[in-house]
Amino acid sequence: MLNLSNKISLSRIFFIPPLVFCITQVQHNNHYRYLCLFIMMIIWFSDMLDGYFARKRNEITNLGRYLDPVADKLVLVVSCIILSSDHIWPEPRFPNWITTVIICRDLVLMLGTVVLLVITGRMDCQPTMLGKATTGLQIIAIISVIMGNHIPLTILIAIWWLAVILTFASGLLYMYRGVKQL
Repeated sequence: MLNLSNKISLSRIFFIPPLVFCITQVQHNNHYRYLCLFIMMIIWFSDMLDGYFARKRNEITNLGRYLDPVADKLVLVVSCIILSSDHIWPEPRFPNWITTVIICRDLVLMLGTVVLLVITGRMDCQPTMLGKATTGLQIIAIISVIMGNHIPLTILIAIWWLAVILTFASGLLYMYRGVKQL
């Protein structure tokens, strides 16, 4: 049986297909941009809400410890890939190198988690404040790209750089924590 916070996490995964559909339609009808924005805001809000309910209702579960970050990663990776495609998304779009940094960090962390599990038989997937800030800033970067020309390019570039710096820093922190567990 899924508790409320796990259902909210799962709902983020179910929002991915409508988000992808809306993103692919923006080139044909700019009104879809606002639907994308609305869906991303729901996803962001639900990310905060599921953690709140898990703590408030004392419903922190093993499933939730994995489901929440998996939902985050799926939304972020799919969004970054699509929003960096010049065949799908109009300007401004994510530079490919930013998408690469985000995906590589997540792949390294997933591989490290599997290695920890194999070597030690356990893994600590507790999020850090830096990791939460990174996810939040990555979502803000995605929302900023979706907003398009409503955000000045200098601010958009600053958001991208902050997202990359936090992505790199949180990746190093998680790797450090993983190595300490060995």
